[in-house]
Amino acid sequence: MRQHHLPFPLATAMRRGAALLACAFLTACGGGGSGAAPSSPPAPTPATPDAMPVAARCGPGATDYVAAGDDDMAALGITCMQSVRAGKETVLQTPNGMAMDKAGNTYVLDRAKQVIFKITPSGAMSVLAGSIARYGSDDGVGGAASFNLNHLSRMIVDKAGNLIVTDTCNNTLRKITPAGVVSTLAGTVESVCMFGTGRVVPGRDGDGSGAQVVFDRPADIALDVNGDYLVLEYAGIRRVTPAGEVSRVRWTRHPAEQRDLRSPSRIAVTGDGTLYVSELTRIYRIAGGVATFVAGGNYGPARDGVGAEAVIRGPRAMAADAAGDIYFSDVDLLRKVTAGGVVSTVAGNSAGGAVRDGTGADARFSYLGPLLMTASGNILALDSGAPSIRTVTPAGVVTTSAATALAGGSADGKGTGARFNRRNSTAADQAGNLYIADADANVVRTVGPDGVTSVFAGNGVKGATFRRPYSVAISPNGAVYVADAYQIVRIERGATTVVQSYTPDTNNVLDIAVDAGENLAIAGYLSVRKVTPSGKVSEVLTDVGHGGEGRDDGALRPVSIAYDRPGNLYVADEASLVIYKLSTAGKLSRFAGSPFWMGDLDGPPGNAMLGFHGTTEMAFAPNGDMYLSGQGLLRKVAPDGTVSTPALAWGKPVLGGIAIGNGMLIGLTSYAVVQAPLPAD
Repeated sequence: MRQHHLPFPLATAMRRGAALLACAFLTACGGGGSGAAPSSPPAPTPATPDAMPVAARCGPGATDYVAAGDDDMAALGITCMQSVRAGKETVLQTPNGMAMDKAGNTYVLDRAKQVIFKITPSGAMSVLAGSIARYGSDDGVGGAASFNLNHLSRMIVDKAGNLIVTDTCNNTLRKITPAGVVSTLAGTVESVCMFGTGRVVPGRDGDGSGAQVVFDRPADIALDVNGDYLVLEYAGIRRVTPAGEVSRVRWTRHPAEQRDLRSPSRIAVTGDGTLYVSELTRIYRIAGGVATFVAGGNYGPARDGVGAEAVIRGPRAMAADAAGDIYFSDVDLLRKVTAGGVVSTVAGNSAGGAVRDGTGADARFSYLGPLLMTASGNILALDSGAPSIRTVTPAGVVTTSAATALAGGSADGKGTGARFNRRNSTAADQAGNLYIADADANVVRTVGPDGVTSVFAGNGVKGATFRRPYSVAISPNGAVYVADAYQIVRIERGATTVVQSYTPDTNNVLDIAVDAGENLAIAGYLSVRKVTPSGKVSEVLTDVGHGGEGRDDGALRPVSIAYDRPGNLYVADEASLVIYKLSTAGKLSRFAGSPFWMGDLDGPPGNAMLGFHGTTEMAFAPNGDMYLSGQGLLRKVAPDGTVSTPALAWGKPVLGGIAIGNGMLIGLTSYAVVQAPLPAD
C-alpha cells in the first residue's frame, strides 16, 4: 500500500507492527487486559472529536491507552499494558538522607529523584521540595526549587523546624521551611562534583556569610546543642549559624595519640555538646578542641570489642542517644560504641540473605545509611538498599515502616515476585528479553516479555562463573558478552568462551559493546579499544580534540559505549559532557550535547545539554533514534543529534539501564523493570 493511501503515517504503521510483535509476548495486551492479541489490527474508525474516551478498564500498574486517547494503540486493540514488567516499582529510589520534625513527620532525601519527600505519621507520602529528576540550584516553593544532590548529601531539622540540606554538588547549604519554601542559606553556587572540589585554597579558609562562603562539597550535618549546624566537608568541619554565618571548627591531637584526625566523614553530637566523628574505620571524640581516638582502626570482617580491638568497616551515619552512646550504621549492621570505646552489634548479620525483620542477628539489612534517635529511644534507620525505613529498639528488635515496604533484593520469579538490587548494566535481544548483569549475585539474569525473571548464566549455568559482572552486550547475531572484574566472556548456544582475560594493560574495562561483525568495543578509563573476532586489539579513540571556546577536552573519560545498527560507535564522555560518534569510516564527530555545559536543555545540536548524573546507557531504535539514560529523565537523540525528552506511558521513572527489543523500550529502575512501546516518529 502506498503511503498516501494509508489512514495513518507510514511511521505509525511501522510502530503498530512492532507493537503487535511485542504484544504477542505480553500477557497484559488485548482488550480489557484479557491477554489475547487480535490476529490483525481492526479497521480504523473515523475520528470523532466530540466523543469521550472509553472509561479506564485497566487494573493497578497498567496503562489504559484507550482512556489516554492513544489512537495508535487503540487501533491495535491494545487497551492495557503493564508499565512494570517485573519487580516492585518504589517511590523511593536512592534515598540517602533522613530527618524528623517534632510532629513526627519524616523527611527523606532521594538523590536519584532529586526531591525531598515528606512522610506523615500516618504514612502519607508527598514531595515537599524539588521536581522529579530535575537538577539545578533554583530557590522557590515546592516543585519550583531544584537541587544537585549526590550520595554525600544529608539533612537535619533545626530548632525552628526548618530542614537544612547539604546540597553537595551545588556546594551550598539550603533551607526548606515546613511549607516547602527553599532558599540558599550559605555558599557560592558552583558545580563541584563533575570537575573537582570547591575553591578553598591555602591562605583562604572560605568562611564568611551567605553567598560569600566557599564550601568544599558539604556532606554530613549535625545539629549542635546551641542550635548551630555542624557541616562536614572535604576540608574539615564548618560551623554555620541559623543566620548563615560560617566559621571553621579546629581541633588538636590528644597528646597520647600517634595519628592526626585529618578527614572526618561522619558526625554526631551528644547532649553535652561532645562531637563524635569517624574517619575511615576509626571513631574519634572531639571535646574541648582535642581529638581522642575511641575505637576501630583495623580491617577485616566486623568484630565487636574495646578500642582498637574492635573492627569497624566504615560508618555511614552516627547518632547519639540520651546516655551519650553512639549508634552507627556499618554497612549491613547497626552497631553501638560507648564513651569508653566498647563496640557492640545491636542488629544485623553480615552472612547475607534476603532483607528481613527480626531481633538482633536474625534481622537483615541491605545497606544502612542515616540514623535518627526518636523520643522513645528507638532508632530509625534508612536502609537505602531496600529501600525502606527500619525501626530498631535498643534491644535490637527490627521492624519495617509500612509506608516504605521492603522492595530490594535479588530473587527470580514472575512479575512482582521478582526482586532487583539497584541499577546494573542491561541489554535486550531482538525478542525483547532483557539481560541484567547482577554483580551482587554473580550472575546474568533475564527478564522475558512475560515478566518471568531467571538466571541466564553464572554460578555454573552455561558453564559460566562470574566475579561481579557489571557490563553486558548482545550482538545482532544473538551472542551475549559479559564483562566482570577479571575477564570478558562470550556466551552462545549454551557455551561460554573467554574473549579476553585482563592483564595489567587491559584491566581498565568500564563498558563493552558489540557490532554485527562481532567486533567488541571496550571503554577504558581514558580510551576506547576494539577486539576483532580474531583477537586483534587496537585503540580506536584516545583523544577527542578540542571543545568549544578554546577549551581542551582531549582527556576522554568514557562512561558508556554503544553501536548503532549500521555499526557506528558512540561514546558517552563524562569529561566533556558530550556524546561522540565514530563512524564506520573512522571519522569522529560530536553527536549530542554541548561541551562542558551540564543541564537538561533539549534542542538541536550545539544547543542541547546533557547531564551525566547517573548510570548512563544508550540504546538504538530501528529508525536510528538513540535513547539515553543517566540524564535525570530519559532523553531521546534523533539521528541528526537533536535532543528531546519524550513523554512515555511509564511516567517519570529514574532509569539506569535502558534497552530496546521487539518494539519495546525496556528500562531498569533501582528495583523494577519497566516497559513502554516505542513512541511514534
